[in-house]
Amino acid sequence: MSSNKTDKPKLVHNTQPEPRPQPGTPEFDAWLLRRAKERAAEYLSDEFDLGDDERGLLAGGYDRLLMSDEELAEEEEAMEQAQKQERRKHLKSVDSK
Repeated sequence: MSSNKTDKPKLVHNTQPEPRPQPGTPEFDAWLLRRAKERAAEYLSDEFDLGDDERGLLAGGYDRLLMSDEELAEEEEAMEQAQKQERRKHLKSVDSK
């Protein structure tokens, strides 16, 4: 048996996050780019469930990306009106006729 303290077992899984380089350095830029690519590959893979088109990480369809500013403004206005109606649907009118 060795009484030497240098015979420590190695960790199988490291739970410590990767050390972040100092911001503003070329090492930081390379680290950030690599990290962004890894996360994009994870999120945009076929295995990642994005849910339905109206909720989740990427909301909306590709047709929305091709809309003009006027069409987007009209759609936003229609969505706001629909949300107002949804919030008020439990209320009853008490107008006296």
